[in-house]
Amino acid sequence: MQDPNVQTCRDRLDDIISQQKSNFSKWQLAQKRGFAICTSIESIKTRALESRESSRNLKENEETLYPRDLKQHIEKLNIILTIFEDITKHAEELLRQLIKLSKLVGNTDKVFYQSWALSQYINFFDQIYSSYNKENQIKQRVACELPHCMNRSDLIRCTTAWEYPQYIDEWTFLMFAFLEEENKNKT
Repeated sequence: MQDPNVQTCRDRLDDIISQQKSNFSKWQLAQKRGFAICTSIESIKTRALESRESSRNLKENEETLYPRDLKQHIEKLNIILTIFEDITKHAEELLRQLIKLSKLVGNTDKVFYQSWALSQYINFFDQIYSSYNKENQIKQRVACELPHCMNRSDLIRCTTAWEYPQYIDEWTFLMFAFLEEENKNKT
């Protein structure tokens, strides 16, 4: 461990891991906030659809299907989407940095802490980036479709797609627990 390249790599690895964990926390918070916004949009749209059904005498117009208070929730949801996009881009950048770091050391099989070689960190970061990217695409689609749903089942489908992520799931939490355990006792 006296090699300056190894120490530089270790210091940089610590910083990259810290950033990735911070981004994951931000993702979780944005997930919760986004779900709250989605349920608000679902509620507003449900009331608008029920109002439309109960008063068949009214002409179908955008005012009844797109209430004014819907706009502010859509804007908030779009802000959440930018957070997801930023986290996804940052995860890609961290992966890129980690790959370059492996070239500095010259050996991706070097174990820095307990058992993970640098190649395992790269695999971990690649999986996280892929999960963020796929989940971000789903979130984008939900945000586009949810305000325009024209029946209750579509509203529920969209909100449920947000509430139960397909790619940032229990496995992702477990992967971060493994990362935490790997870096718990830094020597």
